[in-house]
Amino acid sequence: MQHYALKPGIIGMLFVIIVAVSLLLYRSFGGNTKTIEQASLLNQKKGNVMTWNEVLKICRDGNPKAEKRVEKTDAEWQKLLSAEDYRITRLKGTESAFSGEYCERHEPGIYACKCCNTRLFDSGQKFDSGTGWPSFTQAITNNVIHYEQDNSHGMVRVEVTCNVCDAHLGHVFPDGPAPSGLRYCINSKSITKIDNE
Repeated sequence: MQHYALKPGIIGMLFVIIVAVSLLLYRSFGGNTKTIEQASLLNQKKGNVMTWNEVLKICRDGNPKAEKRVEKTDAEWQKLLSAEDYRITRLKGTESAFSGEYCERHEPGIYACKCCNTRLFDSGQKFDSGTGWPSFTQAITNNVIHYEQDNSHGMVRVEVTCNVCDAHLGHVFPDGPAPSGLRYCINSKSITKIDNE
């Protein structure tokens, strides 16, 4: 019978892979289940849970009308926003994963659009998705978000923008917690946190 010895470099590499997979599984399933459960309960209490099928229907049939509109020229937006905020919100940029101010924060409050201050998300809908961007299961109301199919970068995704001022927020995916199954993956640079009133 032959015996095979593993080289020390291979053992080290296997150890790193096992640790990385363990961390990923922890973040995916155990990292913040209380927050996910709280967000799910809040959705159920409100009784107006948006689902992936509804998102696709809106993309196909048209978005709900916003209560108001805020429109400015590019020059006006550039004066109001930092260069990075402008790049992300007006030019559809993306901040680096795990770099955003609101990625790991879960204090009570409301998240509003950085450009027009429209209330978009409640912190009760925020959960730790482990993706590196703030994630929410629902918007505050169905008419504050604009949904648009995005075919960039060789993928089919749904881009979400502010329905009031057209600021790029991020994307929504069908891999969030129950009951909605949605994950609004939002750039921290696109939102600002305000206190509950």
